[in-house]
Amino acid sequence: MEARTRRVHDAIAHREPDRTPLFEIFQPFHPIHWAVCGRGLMTEMALTWDAMAEGVAFEELVEAEARVKIDMAEFFGLDIVHAGATNAKRDFERPVKTGPKTWRRGGVDYELDERRGMIFPQNPRLSLHQTMSEEAMRREVEEWDGTAQPPPDDALAVFRRAREIAAERGLDVVFMGEQGAGTAPAFYPPFQLLWAMTEPDLLRRWIERQAAQGFVATDALIDAGCEIVAMGGDVASDKGPFISPEMYREFILPVAQEHIRRIQAKGADAVYTSDGNLWALKDEIFFESGADGYKEVDYGAGMTMERLIAEGVKDRLCVLGNLDARHTLCNKTPDDARAFVRRCLDLGRQTPGGHVLHASHSVHEDVKTENYVAAVAAYREYFGLAPLAL
Repeated sequence: MEARTRRVHDAIAHREPDRTPLFEIFQPFHPIHWAVCGRGLMTEMALTWDAMAEGVAFEELVEAEARVKIDMAEFFGLDIVHAGATNAKRDFERPVKTGPKTWRRGGVDYELDERRGMIFPQNPRLSLHQTMSEEAMRREVEEWDGTAQPPPDDALAVFRRAREIAAERGLDVVFMGEQGAGTAPAFYPPFQLLWAMTEPDLLRRWIERQAAQGFVATDALIDAGCEIVAMGGDVASDKGPFISPEMYREFILPVAQEHIRRIQAKGADAVYTSDGNLWALKDEIFFESGADGYKEVDYGAGMTMERLIAEGVKDRLCVLGNLDARHTLCNKTPDDARAFVRRCLDLGRQTPGGHVLHASHSVHEDVKTENYVAAVAAYREYFGLAPLAL
């Protein structure tokens, strides 16, 4: 087993690693990519959307995205690489350019936010929940025949190519896939949350349908080479869970436990993934689910490393995160980011293993490039590694 692979597996298994592993999820097209990979296909969003509108081939997009993923991992010295969403499609819907900085896709108008270098809907209130039809979802559930289909081969194209590139470069990394199974109430539309009280059997049937598809997709991820699967999904806001602990235990926990057992039976590690304040679900998620790790540790919502240690969570699960990506990385200075990293590492090393340094959600669109660079620089300095070449 190579050094980085051993480091990750030691941390998750609570064997003391040679140093705290490093992991990150980079929001696609975040300007941080420009400093490492330059501006081009799959790093600058406007250029990529223009290329898609002009007919760029699916294979070119896959190759560019896979190379960007590995370039970023290699530059920052990541031990774990996020495999990305498993939704690449050869027949993807192409945008239509409607102006110098505007596009239309799927009946929605988009525009470039030049400050963040990303493209967003012109109407910020437009959301998935507003376009969902309760009647259509009910019909889908009622007509479901109990079967599940494996994801199309295209869906894993970027991940597979990224693994090949990593192998070509001799880059020793662990890949983390991400797969839901209907267990993320934060994404339920309001009518579906009402089903929990008014039509519980319908909600159970919907979750069963989502889980069946999610489990098959999970198998495909692991078979393709993911050694860690992030599962679960968002269940809480800053103020606590979107559903009561009683309803979580009734509707969500059994499915999450089954998902975790399935992941572990195939030889991978299961990492429960949810931001928000989870303390009302502490027992269910951290002690009863059977998960190996906990990701998206939301410092800003009160999921602090100090309390994770005090409540015994740190001794049960590997904590992946706690670098504050809500305030410190967005609104403070590089010096603040460096200090926060040192604090995270000091706390994470209070018990053997069990900690991976990772932003509390991701390097999302509001994270300052200079702050994340400073954070990784502090990590490297902490462990006596060579400085970043940036």
